[in-house]
Amino acid sequence: MSAWRIPCGKRSSLIARVYLGLVLGSTLCLPRPAWAQTLPPSLPRLTEEELLPTRSDFEIPQTLLGDWGGMRSWLNQYGVSFTLNQTSDYIGNTRGGIKQGFVYDGLLDLEIDVDLNKAIGWKGGKVHLTGYGIQGQDLSTQYVGNLMTVSNIESEPSIAKLGEAWIEQRLFDDRLSLRGGLLEADRYYMISPTANVFVNSTFGFPDAWEANMPGSGPGYPNATPGALARFAINNDWEVTASVMNGSPIGPSTKSMSYGLNFPTDDGVLSWLEVNYSPEFKLGDHTMPGYFKLGGWYNSAAIDNVTLSDSGRNFINPVNTSYRGQYSVYGLVDQAVFRENSADTQGLNVFTRVTFNPQTDRNLVTWYFDAGIAYLGLFDGRPNDIIGLGFGWAKFTPYLNNQVSAQNAGSSTPMPLPKPESLIELTYQAPLSPWLTMQPFLQIIANPGGSASMPNNPNQAIPHATVVGLRANVAF
Repeated sequence: MSAWRIPCGKRSSLIARVYLGLVLGSTLCLPRPAWAQTLPPSLPRLTEEELLPTRSDFEIPQTLLGDWGGMRSWLNQYGVSFTLNQTSDYIGNTRGGIKQGFVYDGLLDLEIDVDLNKAIGWKGGKVHLTGYGIQGQDLSTQYVGNLMTVSNIESEPSIAKLGEAWIEQRLFDDRLSLRGGLLEADRYYMISPTANVFVNSTFGFPDAWEANMPGSGPGYPNATPGALARFAINNDWEVTASVMNGSPIGPSTKSMSYGLNFPTDDGVLSWLEVNYSPEFKLGDHTMPGYFKLGGWYNSAAIDNVTLSDSGRNFINPVNTSYRGQYSVYGLVDQAVFRENSADTQGLNVFTRVTFNPQTDRNLVTWYFDAGIAYLGLFDGRPNDIIGLGFGWAKFTPYLNNQVSAQNAGSSTPMPLPKPESLIELTYQAPLSPWLTMQPFLQIIANPGGSASMPNNPNQAIPHATVVGLRANVAF
């Protein structure tokens, strides 16, 4: 997750469309390999138990390096396990946006878990550490100028960094878990299993929150000190609550460059989410569903939106800060169709909505997304997922009023804010037990809410067309 900023070599869009078509076409025509199995979505950064697969028969895939010459087995004797994944995106803006061009971005993600029961006899105890190796450039920041970041691994700068680091205690037959340490809220809240397949970051931690919250909120790659409790009332109902520092980066935007400084005096971010996860029966098939309601309140100081990174330069911004900010949200994720001969192949749908009502301090007041994903649509490819998603972010009317007021006395009027919207078409295909390929297409309307071009403040950034190819390798 990268903070949204509008910053101050072309390739033919035809070539890019042909490239995407060839990749997608070749993927669809591949036969089913003998080792085909259910693979996890390519979204990085979730530990094994936190992965929310789009299908119920999730299995951990084999890795490229296998047992690492016996090291995995040796470490397991002492309760230590790890995953190492490289996610690589080659993506380009082929039309519109700030400028056209292709970039590479990547993430090397190391997740280490220590079972304290096996290691030292501490029943129910666990330690977790995350390390990030952030690589490449940000297409959204440099080429598109949009709010809803093109890739969920984009971040600045390219650097090695500590992510989550916590200790956990489980109680009451694992129904209650308590965690304390460095936490990332995007691992616990507003998670749609079906939406995990998409590449755009807004289908994870909504980019509306990233734009509104101090320091872009506690999500990848910026963990923040906090404590979290999760209680399973029964098999269907679960409650998650947490308190975290109000900003993951503290007063300085460089304070978390390596994840080694831990801000603790920036207000308190309190969070609560209730999850209802029933399994409905449709004939002989089980249709899992997820229904979530939640909200958060941040007591940190919040600047007026005219001081935010909105892609607009105000001559006389409102130099005011406020104490307190909140949001409420809801999510529905439901299996709606299963093929006759399979328990997991079929169609899932999801929709999510957030509302941040304080118009003077929230750049985005309403956010909505929805999508569909089909597992095993094509014969011979039972583990492939094809998905179509839509996102929509409405900018605060307060910003519209401030732009109108400045335009009234200006010879170079700024474009009035409009909602930014996004469509993503993606296809995720496992090509080996350790390799997943994923071509995708994104169409972005009104980037930055019709933000101004960096070199022409009275011209809105035009609609953008992005294509890309993701590769995920499990080592």
